[in-house]
Amino acid sequence: MKKFRLYFLLIFLAELLSFSEFLFPELRQVAFFTILIIALILSLQKLEYGLLILLAELFIGSKGYLFYFEQGGFIISIRIALFLVVMAVWLAKLIILWSKQGLAGAIEKLRLPFWQYYILLGAAIGWGIVNGYFNGNEFSNVFFDANSWLYWLIIFPLAYALNERSKNGNKFWQELFAVFSAAVIWLCLETLFLLFAFSHNLIIALYELYPWIRITGAGEVTVMESDFVRIFFQSQIYALIALMIFTSLIVYFKSAGDKKKLLYCCIAILLSTSAVIISFSRSFWIGLAAGLLFYCFIFFLYFKQNWKELFWQVSVLFSIAALSVLLIFAIVKFPYPKPTANFDLSLLTERASSISGEAGASSRWNLLPPLWEKIKQAPILGQGFGATVTYKTQDPRVLEQNPSGEYTTYAFEWGYLDIWLKLGLLGLAVYLILLVKIFYNGIKNFQFSIPRTRDNFQSLLNIALLAGLVTIMTTSFFSPYLNHPLGIGYVVLLSILLKK
Repeated sequence: MKKFRLYFLLIFLAELLSFSEFLFPELRQVAFFTILIIALILSLQKLEYGLLILLAELFIGSKGYLFYFEQGGFIISIRIALFLVVMAVWLAKLIILWSKQGLAGAIEKLRLPFWQYYILLGAAIGWGIVNGYFNGNEFSNVFFDANSWLYWLIIFPLAYALNERSKNGNKFWQELFAVFSAAVIWLCLETLFLLFAFSHNLIIALYELYPWIRITGAGEVTVMESDFVRIFFQSQIYALIALMIFTSLIVYFKSAGDKKKLLYCCIAILLSTSAVIISFSRSFWIGLAAGLLFYCFIFFLYFKQNWKELFWQVSVLFSIAALSVLLIFAIVKFPYPKPTANFDLSLLTERASSISGEAGASSRWNLLPPLWEKIKQAPILGQGFGATVTYKTQDPRVLEQNPSGEYTTYAFEWGYLDIWLKLGLLGLAVYLILLVKIFYNGIKNFQFSIPRTRDNFQSLLNIALLAGLVTIMTTSFFSPYLNHPLGIGYVVLLSILLKK
């Protein structure tokens, strides 16, 4: 808990600093380079420290622009800058190791899980870049489109750090779990605070918080037709994963008789569930449903003698979901200052059942036919990064610029179709094969037919981690996560965790 509190405080201070440099732009460059210098010093001391900073930013940063450097039209996000710092330190350490121990020593520290599949995926990404260039796609589109895929490279410093300290590998994962937990809890509390602020029209919400959220790309705040204020962060995908993990932990701590940690896990599930509901993201809800169904199926399959534990888990989740709805209602309807928003259960059912009509859903469906036509032009090899599609959108921001609604972009909501268009069917197949291999290893690691769940911590955690992957894979049908650092980062971590 000490580490959790420390990381939570640091994340809070980082977000506070981001908000401060938005209010006082003269602090922007100072804050940006201060963070980079700290990350550089800590990475040089221990590469793991730099990786923890890099991943903490990923867990809370959505698009990666909580901090950024801007000069003469050139903008670099803190995510890219931290990535470059960690990669540079790793490369320097590798070169030093090579000079001391030779090529064999360096290769020993670069043992990659699923290396054959990563080589194929790297080749597919390289082909996407080359293909995009020779297909005449605009260079800036190729660069920014391929940019997210470079996040796969973090597997090298991760593997290096863990191979270098193989005996202390568990310590790194414990530290990372503390960072992850602190990041998710902060993200959920931030979501609840923003819901209160915008539901009560606080001045700071309208004139400071809203532009800060928009400019940094941290998320979206939308007043729905029902008058509910939707608070959506791309990073809330990790709240879904946290929900899976803490659901597995409540079984473990209940069996172990640790009531204190059991309570902490229930609170974490409550906050995560609330954030997912407030996001009003149908993609999240579908992904969550798929993840929970997978979790329940696998849990029952491998712990069938403990079917009562599964029933207890489901009962706890339903109870917490009801408490989450009550918590959201209490926040929205809190009498002081005067509330201006609305919330009731009918809004959730209407949102879940509405797959067309509102701007976001209509735009997504309008994109599908022209996107599919574009894919059919080069279905096997793809059209490379930077390939664009023109379609009509109902997005109010686009309509302000172009009343016809015609919009051309290289970034698409349909995640798998985006990958297919850019990398071709072969590239998509390579990606899916990697995911299947990770699944296979995760399933293979389960302990079979052991009746006492408290002896199966690793198996319970594996189920939760794979359920998290199911969640991301399902969400990616409708939103781009597997081709974004938010999803790529999770797949990389999972491939290392489940490598045995």
